[in-house]
Amino acid sequence: MSRQLMVPAADTRLYAVDDPGGTPPLLFLGGGFGTVENWSRVIRRHDGKYRTVRFDARARGKSGRSADYSVQAAVDDIGRVTHATDIERPILVGWSHGATLAVRYAAQHPGRVGGLVLVDGAYPIAMFDETGKQKVRTQFRRLGWIMRILAAFGRSARMSPAESADVVIEMDAVNGELASDFAALACPTVFVVGTGAHSGATEDEMRTVRAAVADAEQSNKHVSVFATTPHKHTQILNKAPDTVVDAIEDVIHRSS
Repeated sequence: MSRQLMVPAADTRLYAVDDPGGTPPLLFLGGGFGTVENWSRVIRRHDGKYRTVRFDARARGKSGRSADYSVQAAVDDIGRVTHATDIERPILVGWSHGATLAVRYAAQHPGRVGGLVLVDGAYPIAMFDETGKQKVRTQFRRLGWIMRILAAFGRSARMSPAESADVVIEMDAVNGELASDFAALACPTVFVVGTGAHSGATEDEMRTVRAAVADAEQSNKHVSVFATTPHKHTQILNKAPDTVVDAIEDVIHRSS
């Protein structure tokens, strides 16, 4: 039976869902402003074959707000959730922002991760100059009222426009630093790559971002592209859940 729990994390608590199943356990890491619900179709495809754990990041979904939304705080929260659920060497499945967190956590804790599935994220490239950062801040100021409405229904982050912009800007900067993280990985790692534009980024810009996957592959023999889907960034989990499941199975096979 599915278990719901609140995991203490510094100045807040994280909402987590722990579904029973076999080994190895799977730990799902969501997008920058997503919730546990984003993974529903992928998890249903497993039908209890593996134990699955997912959680809402700080100020997302049913988790509490915090004074710290930094990447390192989010990376540390992965450790808190694994400890609270007592899972060992999980396969980390990260989408977008969650993919970046997965790579950083695995690089910092190489003995604690069985493998990585990176869904259209963690490309080792930074794209924002000062003009780009200002564009992000302006975009979130304009979207603030929509995010507040979505947050009231648990579908977006309960964060200010400035806090939301800072999350995106820092993620871009950390992505630009991931070369050493990829080089340090000691577990099988695969990418599921998306297609097309993304919110705030043109198709050409996303093509440049995704092309950086080649740098990740060249840095480490454990890293490869599993598949490229015909779907946009925000559509992959809903329209290509079978591809994500197949990528997970590939990593499990390679890690055994």
